[in-house]
Amino acid sequence: MRRIGSSLAARFGILSLILLLIPFGRITLAQQDFQLEATVSENKIFIGEQFNLRVEVSGSSMRDVSLPVVPDIEGIGLLSQMPSRSSSISIVNGRTTTSTTYSYGLIAREKGFFTIPPVTIEIDGQEYRTESIQVEVIEKGQLSSDGNRQLPEIFLEVEIDEQNPVPGQQIVASVQLFFKQGIEVTSFQPNAGWRTDGFWKEELQNIRQPQAESVILEGVRFRTATLIRYALFPTRSGELTLSEFPLNVGIRTQSARNDPFGSFFGSAGSQRRVTLESEPITIDVRDIPSAPNALSMNAVGDLSIERTLATDNVMVGETLELTTRVNGEGNIPLVRKPEYNFPDNLELYTPQESSNIERRGLTISGEKVFTELLAPRAPGDYEIPAERIAVFDPGSGNYDFVNLPALRYTVHPGGNVQNAVSYSDGSQIQPVTGLAVWHEATSESIFSRFWFWLLFIIPFAGLIVAIRKKRLLMKLSTDKEFARAHRAADLAHERLEYARSIVDEAAPKEIYNILHKALFGYLTDKFHLPEAGLSDQELIQEVRKSEIEEAQQSQIKKMLDKCATISFAPSGDRTDYRSDIIRTEKLISELNEQL
Repeated sequence: MRRIGSSLAARFGILSLILLLIPFGRITLAQQDFQLEATVSENKIFIGEQFNLRVEVSGSSMRDVSLPVVPDIEGIGLLSQMPSRSSSISIVNGRTTTSTTYSYGLIAREKGFFTIPPVTIEIDGQEYRTESIQVEVIEKGQLSSDGNRQLPEIFLEVEIDEQNPVPGQQIVASVQLFFKQGIEVTSFQPNAGWRTDGFWKEELQNIRQPQAESVILEGVRFRTATLIRYALFPTRSGELTLSEFPLNVGIRTQSARNDPFGSFFGSAGSQRRVTLESEPITIDVRDIPSAPNALSMNAVGDLSIERTLATDNVMVGETLELTTRVNGEGNIPLVRKPEYNFPDNLELYTPQESSNIERRGLTISGEKVFTELLAPRAPGDYEIPAERIAVFDPGSGNYDFVNLPALRYTVHPGGNVQNAVSYSDGSQIQPVTGLAVWHEATSESIFSRFWFWLLFIIPFAGLIVAIRKKRLLMKLSTDKEFARAHRAADLAHERLEYARSIVDEAAPKEIYNILHKALFGYLTDKFHLPEAGLSDQELIQEVRKSEIEEAQQSQIKKMLDKCATISFAPSGDRTDYRSDIIRTEKLISELNEQL
């Protein structure tokens, strides 16, 4: 340990004597007897490596010591505002000395020489400062004074398989851990906070037991293992940055087995935890070429598209169901509903969409379904024109085209269709006519009868309800943002019901992924924000700007953080999962009353 700064009351002895000679002078300094020092565990650190700042206060007459205040440090991040704390008491020759050490975790993020400013601490109401500390942050592989390249004992990198993608193209980001021989990895857990702004992110199939292999780096033997893989889909072109990936790693410096992950599930022995960060990665996303004479759905990958009508014969006033299905490998989450050219005399209702995403291997695949309800308003023979859909193939750099044939349907006059009721088996019953029951009139006025006024009011009430319903349907069909906000709660509850239905058989990752989509999707729909490419941090910032109460804001952040990290370190049991589903459902209901 290197002492950097100290403060001794003995140094102020002369000043204390002068103060005692002055009437009403202060004697606080003369009564103090303590030491204050700040140290760092390393003065030379690699980018992405953790080191510790320790502030120690020791003395025999301290009564009230506050937490140290660590200022912002250029090029270096503070892992937590709350330090770990340890205390000790020693008695020598009848004199009792108390020592308290506050330890802060720091992580190096930029190359260069940096100064850790003085740390402020309050002792018995008086403020004191440590001296500043100089540290050097170097890059991995930087040459040392003897000409050898330097690498830390353990470090983290994020490797991507494509440096210049187009929007919608899948990138595989692999989190790679490197560690020297003699280090045993006992556990690992990603921290929340990996920002992937401008990307849609999906975690690929978990690597349950990482397999380490031997590599030589700068003449030194290392072990490396792939811990986690993600599928990233750029949502826009330009220069995008993946932030530092934070990871907590439990390590043992003396290996007890040949397998470096042999104690992954825990075993006896001393060990320590370190926090690592990868370096940021800048990706240049190319503009996707425009598709000539084709309809765009933002489809990228190996995808097939088809559309069908549920029936080709309807009556005026009935609805047609048009379904568009997208299947295959590619950017399924980002595929947009096609904007077809429809015939006149069709009333369009708010479309619905559903998706089923599979994360097997190194690709994202699945199905996305768009369902549109069309209400014809006039009889006749109609045709939904043929369409040419463009699907971009990243492998060839060209478009593939899917030709959707025209769909024809016939609309018959309504007739007495509104008076017919269909059972589930297709049989119909018509209203019975020609029967009447006669009653002899009484002298009581018709205006004094309750049923008269009831029959008088019902049509007007029904008309008002119908007008409001009509306006609502028109707004839902023309105002997409209003439609999203209107359906936000229903969609969230559908997702929660699905999570509840699979809680007994699904993995925790899948359950909490659905919970995240329910809460995240509800808020983006209510705030009219794009769901794709928006990070949790950006959404939380929008929440803080809103009129949502602080208690609910805190619950939102906690639930999003838990959903983002639970898949990496599953804990609890099915009862805990059900409780979190209920909490999310209650939170969305409370938010629905405020928004």
